[in-house]
Amino acid sequence: MRAFLDYLIYVCAFCVIGVGALGAWDAVSHQPPVLLTGGAGEAVEDATSVLPEPFPGRNKITVLIVGADERPELGDKGRSDTMILLFVNPRTNQAAMLSIPRDLYVRIPGHGRDRINHAFYFGGVDLIRETVEDEFEVDIDYWAKVNLANFVEIVDSLGGVEIDVPDVEGRGRGMNYDDEGGKLHIHLKPGRQHLDGEQAMGFVRYRKSNTPGLGDGDFKRSERQHQFLKAMAEQKLKLRNVPQLMRLPLKILEAVDTNMSWREAVDMARAIRKVRPDCLMSASLQPYLRSLRVRDMALVDISDSDINRVLSEINQHLRSIPGQINLVEVLNGSGETGAAATVGEVLSEAGFEIIDTANADSFDHQRTLIYHPDDGLSAARRAQRTLGAGELVEIDESAGYSPDRITIIVGSDVAITTMQTAG
Repeated sequence: MRAFLDYLIYVCAFCVIGVGALGAWDAVSHQPPVLLTGGAGEAVEDATSVLPEPFPGRNKITVLIVGADERPELGDKGRSDTMILLFVNPRTNQAAMLSIPRDLYVRIPGHGRDRINHAFYFGGVDLIRETVEDEFEVDIDYWAKVNLANFVEIVDSLGGVEIDVPDVEGRGRGMNYDDEGGKLHIHLKPGRQHLDGEQAMGFVRYRKSNTPGLGDGDFKRSERQHQFLKAMAEQKLKLRNVPQLMRLPLKILEAVDTNMSWREAVDMARAIRKVRPDCLMSASLQPYLRSLRVRDMALVDISDSDINRVLSEINQHLRSIPGQINLVEVLNGSGETGAAATVGEVLSEAGFEIIDTANADSFDHQRTLIYHPDDGLSAARRAQRTLGAGELVEIDESAGYSPDRITIIVGSDVAITTMQTAG
């Protein structure tokens, strides 16, 4: 039985950033000689620093990452066994990833309802893209596909990774599992160590032990995969490591397929580099999935409303600005019907998290007041710019407002009717 591995996302992440780095190197090679002084990594950093901001004017770039188990030598068209939607906001440097279950029951254009990974068999990446766009109502800008067979060689070509191996089985046994049929052998001692490609594959695949009662299951395996991704990104996937990326075997690069041009790949790499680990959201459909069985297939299903709920959370995260107070309550102080709700919607679109809308103590406020804590001045100014009105007031003990949020009392100086028309 074929093993379909979640770790393929990391191969795809290598490829997206790696292709961008190689594109940057290509761009550098056409720069004036003065930019090529110093080390190759410095040259890339210097050259890309003078490029225009990536994706100017865009507040969301969506990339479909596909991991496929293709075996053309056996006449097998393969399946897409890892599907990830990667969202990046170049303006806020926020990003999110959403894994799409391979067993999700969807409508595949031209083929009726089936599990989503069959779309690759029917029509390759183009049909997967169309299916995901229809099911999730998203516009996919780019896609990247890689074959699962190259994981070990890619990790080895990048020089392996330093990582902390947990003592899952206890008493210093670490992680151990042997599957002769699947040709999988995992024997890792606990502690920080350097893993080569084979060991890294074991690290991200381990979920159970040959010893009954030991192991830690799929959830912990997913956590290790995130740990591995962050370690590789921090240690290897940087533009200053372009010379090392350039030495990747040609057959690995040939295993990567994408619709990005060199320049788009450069911009994507630059945008991803600006995303801090704590600004990368790992979204999940898991809490909302329902199990079902169709034609003896074990599948999962999800409602449109739950998909919209998850995507709304992602969009809220993408709009937010790291390091700023983001919670806002809006109080109607003008008496105009719907004032608080309308202002709340406008601020939500600007990236604020609206925790409450209600009426103020009175409706005689001529000017809008924006109450903010001492460390919330920057966010308060952003709210002021968004509304085009508002007097900033720092919260003190006499104000009576919570210091963990911004409280806005909407006055009659805010053009509510104009906002409602624009909305």
